[in-house]
Amino acid sequence: MNSTLAIVLVTFLFAAVTAAPQPYQGRPEDPEPSITVTTCGGYLDASSASIEFQLGGSIRADMRCVWIVQAPYSMQRFNLVSSGLKETDELYITTVSAAGLGNSEKLDTLGQNITLQGRTAMITLVVGHSPTLGFRMEYYASGSTEVQIIKSHTILTTAKGNLSYPFDGGNYLNNERALFPIAPSVPGHPTLRFTRVDLELGSSCQFDSIRIYNWFDWRYLQVAIFCENTIPTSVTFQDGAGVVFFSSDSSVAKTGFDFQYE
Repeated sequence: MNSTLAIVLVTFLFAAVTAAPQPYQGRPEDPEPSITVTTCGGYLDASSASIEFQLGGSIRADMRCVWIVQAPYSMQRFNLVSSGLKETDELYITTVSAAGLGNSEKLDTLGQNITLQGRTAMITLVVGHSPTLGFRMEYYASGSTEVQIIKSHTILTTAKGNLSYPFDGGNYLNNERALFPIAPSVPGHPTLRFTRVDLELGSSCQFDSIRIYNWFDWRYLQVAIFCENTIPTSVTFQDGAGVVFFSSDSSVAKTGFDFQYE
């Protein structure tokens, strides 16, 4: 083979290899957190964040804080950077999917990483019965782009309150998920009561439903699921925090629900 032909062949092979489809690696993590949050709870719609709550300061006893994380990518890594929390305090990461709340994992060791599959998660801080010190944690999202799961949310932090959904008074949407954590900033044991429910008919709540979760024994325990026009019995959050999770299917949208707590 003459040299000219060899050069042409090598050039052709190189072009063929570089033009071939490559495996999609997804988006890498940000080199550093894109935003910083210092509040007790909040909604974080970002590819990464540093949560610095009372860092270098104190947190009062029995404090409850909930952060909703809705990142744009399919994987999230949570890391504890600095912490003055005690063994009696709880800092947990909970998965959130279209089916509701999943497992919770405790973040309690410096340098510890918790990695979750999925775009949405909740961070819950439950302080014990004595004051503690603040902490700093970070999360980083990576991987492929995912469809948003939670379409509506409200974190309820007042000592008592109420909520009507949909917020505009119309019908809710099809294929909707709404997340309503209840974590009053004033320590207590709020009791949740529904006063109106108008969801699609379904004997086993297989279409549209409302789920109530109670924070208990280091996880969100589902204590009720209901639908149609059922008014459930009241639920007291003995550990001071809980969640209302609403989901709808692809047809028959109704007027939603009202609840109050105190």
